[in-house]
Amino acid sequence: MSRKIFYCLIISLVSSATVQSQVIQPGSHLRDYYELLTLKNPEISQPINIYPAIISEYEIDSTLSWNLWGDKFRLTQKTNKSRQFSWVDPYINYSANTVTPRGYNDGAIWSGKGSNIALTGGFQGKLGLLHYTFVPIFTWSENLPINIPSNVTNFDKSPYSYPFNGKIDYVQQFGEGAYSKFNLGQSEIRLVYKKITLGLSTANFKWGPSIWNPILMSNNAPGIPHMDLGTPAPIETRVGKFEGKIYWGAAYESDFFDDNQKNDTKYVTGISLGYEPKFVPGLGIGVNRVLYKTWNKETHSMLDYLAAFYRNTFNDSLKNDDYDQMISVTIKYQFPEVGFVCYIEYAKNDFHSNLAGWFEEFDRSRALNWGLSKVFNINDKNYLKVNYEFTTLSANQNQILPANSNPPYYVHAHVPGGYTNQGQIMGAGIGTGSNGSVLSFNWYHTDGKLGLTYSRIRFNDDYFVNSKKDQRYPPYPADFEISVGIDYVHYFHKFSIRPEITWNYRKNWYYQDEVEVHNFHFGLQAHYLIFG
Repeated sequence: MSRKIFYCLIISLVSSATVQSQVIQPGSHLRDYYELLTLKNPEISQPINIYPAIISEYEIDSTLSWNLWGDKFRLTQKTNKSRQFSWVDPYINYSANTVTPRGYNDGAIWSGKGSNIALTGGFQGKLGLLHYTFVPIFTWSENLPINIPSNVTNFDKSPYSYPFNGKIDYVQQFGEGAYSKFNLGQSEIRLVYKKITLGLSTANFKWGPSIWNPILMSNNAPGIPHMDLGTPAPIETRVGKFEGKIYWGAAYESDFFDDNQKNDTKYVTGISLGYEPKFVPGLGIGVNRVLYKTWNKETHSMLDYLAAFYRNTFNDSLKNDDYDQMISVTIKYQFPEVGFVCYIEYAKNDFHSNLAGWFEEFDRSRALNWGLSKVFNINDKNYLKVNYEFTTLSANQNQILPANSNPPYYVHAHVPGGYTNQGQIMGAGIGTGSNGSVLSFNWYHTDGKLGLTYSRIRFNDDYFVNSKKDQRYPPYPADFEISVGIDYVHYFHKFSIRPEITWNYRKNWYYQDEVEVHNFHFGLQAHYLIFG
């Protein structure tokens, strides 16, 4: 591109109509506030089952009837203008861990031991049918060393990878010394024509209404480079609203798994559908399916692009087991009149191709996540939002089949690396075989919010239970953690700041008897409101 054409393009963009930017960074407090907005403003065309980080498609016709933060958070207004441009608020995230790495649902960020910094910002807009967003992220971690047990799975993998499951690229420490990475983050180009969209994206998205631990797709890892085809927002019909997308993408191995270059890339495909019936206001139903396998150029065919529609784990045999595949059903029911929401996600990891098989082994490899939220109106300027969520990923939770017949979540015999991207799990951040719960209180006021969070995690119960049953190994103690954290958001002038501190108490760390860890996680997030 010549310099003259480049300058003309920049001038054209900047001179276009300016709008409020709409990108919600993973780990930002804005996601929870956005969900509060949708609860208090039922007229918003909100997601049913697909929750993207880029929400520009969810435009509104008029000013919101309820918006506690006012101009501090504005949704895009519908307009007939074919050209728009806006700068995305620059954002800085600092965190520090005193003893162990800890960070969930923060996308491309690696919150290792020591100090960690993330910087992001960019722009977005549209030119006719073309919508574009460019919000890359740069991350840096001091990445101080931790004591990782030697590889107990006898699998040829990096000593920095999770030692208690062989075939999963679950990084515990990104090598020796400081670690930095540039990622395209929440960036995409997208064509939107009426009720259909086609996009190329690296942005995060999650499936289902879960706040903390979505089972199939979350914001825990960097977004995968992918192409998607579907609806840009829910479509209104006589029988209710519908939304759906099909995905084709790639997940990449970290530098700390193995030395086999043939399994460095995984092919990921999936489909997500949502339905909100008109005759049951407030009810949203979702169905999600994801498949992934090692990307082999020699055997990859056109049929693989249709795998989400026809491939099943088994039909009297394991002939389709070259893919790891998971499916989930989500239900969300909200009552705006009283500020109450409840939700559930039921998932299966490997499943029958016939209905009889489903009912025969209903408990086989199932996972469950459920939660509820309630908003209490203290007065016109103060609101309290309470959320509780419970997640179980373990195959040993009262299931009808032996644990060794239930495949662990995010790990697969035929897919080295497992369900990860760049060393982080793409599903629930608590990890394979784990169980946990979260209770949070968020007091919202006109200038920000004050939050208190308690969580409990018992890590990888599958490994713990199986090791006690197998006489080849000693009886390990359970590895569990409790955490209490407080965070505060305050808006002033054109800035917002969010300091936070969390105390993590972890007992029997890495199944080491009586090894107790007291980790403190400190955080400070700040961003500049360009249009605040």
